[in-house]
Amino acid sequence: MRKVKGIIFIVVGLALVLFAGLIVYNNYLESSSAGEASEVDLASVLAQMPDVVLDADYEGDMPVVDVDGRSYIGIVEIPSLGLILPIQNEWSSENARVSVCRYQGSVYDNDLIVAGHNYVEHFGNLNQLTTGDEVIVTDMNGRSFYYQVSNIETLGSYDVDEMESGDWDLTLFTCTVGGASRVTIRCEYTGVATSIGTVPDIQEAVENSKHVRQ
Repeated sequence: MRKVKGIIFIVVGLALVLFAGLIVYNNYLESSSAGEASEVDLASVLAQMPDVVLDADYEGDMPVVDVDGRSYIGIVEIPSLGLILPIQNEWSSENARVSVCRYQGSVYDNDLIVAGHNYVEHFGNLNQLTTGDEVIVTDMNGRSFYYQVSNIETLGSYDVDEMESGDWDLTLFTCTVGGASRVTIRCEYTGVATSIGTVPDIQEAVENSKHVRQ
């Protein structure tokens, strides 16, 4: 009887290891696919940006462009993580499989919140950011808004009020593995670049970011 129980335990253990391996492999495939999808859409978003920064009033809705049926308001760049990602106009779990999304707010109102899945190619490494790191959001007029990481916190997955509270100029967040909580990055506005942020500059940054991730 003991021998039979031992065999059962071994089989169950192997099954659990195999199941865990399949989950890891599936997550890897999803992350890789998400990275490829966001890179394709990033190229299309950049193609619709002006070659030079356009003068515009910082009020009202952010300009939106269409890419294969999805709407984008610009891009977010996190140099220390080697990330440059297009920002979709509206959050949904399905949209987030392609790229990060606006959860709510606007750079013009200093209350933008951007959410993304915890894919490594998206926001999976937000927990590696430190106070003082730079974050740049560029709108579809080609104007870049600069921020600095000021606070890093972990919120419960259902703490919606806490996520939306506080006088933060920019918030980035993603779920932890398993979805029990959210890594939340709070940023303060440091300035608007009027002479940089053109398409050639951003394209160069995209190439540099690939080397950082490698």
